[in-house]
Amino acid sequence: MNLREGTRRLALLLGVVGAILGGFASYLELQTVLNQRSQHNKFEQLTASDVVTHERKCRLAGIYSGCRDLPTDFVVTPIHAIPPPPSGTIVRQHSAQPQAWNAQGNPIDPITGEQIKIDPQTGERILFDMSTSIPIPSIVMKDGIRAIKWNHNYGVESIEMEDSQTLYSTPSPAAWTYLLVALFPVLGFLIPWGTIRAIEWVVAGFVQPSK
Repeated sequence: MNLREGTRRLALLLGVVGAILGGFASYLELQTVLNQRSQHNKFEQLTASDVVTHERKCRLAGIYSGCRDLPTDFVVTPIHAIPPPPSGTIVRQHSAQPQAWNAQGNPIDPITGEQIKIDPQTGERILFDMSTSIPIPSIVMKDGIRAIKWNHNYGVESIEMEDSQTLYSTPSPAAWTYLLVALFPVLGFLIPWGTIRAIEWVVAGFVQPSK
């Protein structure tokens, strides 16, 4: 029995099979990476498009419908420079004293049983808290865009297209993912090949006749 030649051939055979499987996995992963990059680029292009930029300007100008022309000196504040909404309220109820409390001692609405908020400075009941408000989506129906969903500072949360596709902010694939895709076939060959050769080396230590 030629142990060395048999394990060498077995290692090569399994290495080739592993390389083929690694190439298939590389192809699937490459499709995922390319799709992610395409989604990222498309979302960024739409976010910077004239349609979305104009709609954001209208919202920041306080115009929610029928927005056409804006003053030429109107400037959009960069998204990162827009401070978050204050934690105050736009609607308050002066008769703040609740008539009921829950087991934790928090005031609740005696009719609905829901916990209510009381401004500690004014003692007024808070009915609407701006810190948790999200702007209503913009219905555009222009240039393939059906609607724009905003976050609390008018950054684009998602864009719904007229073909019912919804685009979200997707990070661009990292550079190392392309390297990993290229390494799949190599690793597919080296792992089984190296494993068999290592087993051969261990077994040879037992079956080799002592001198």
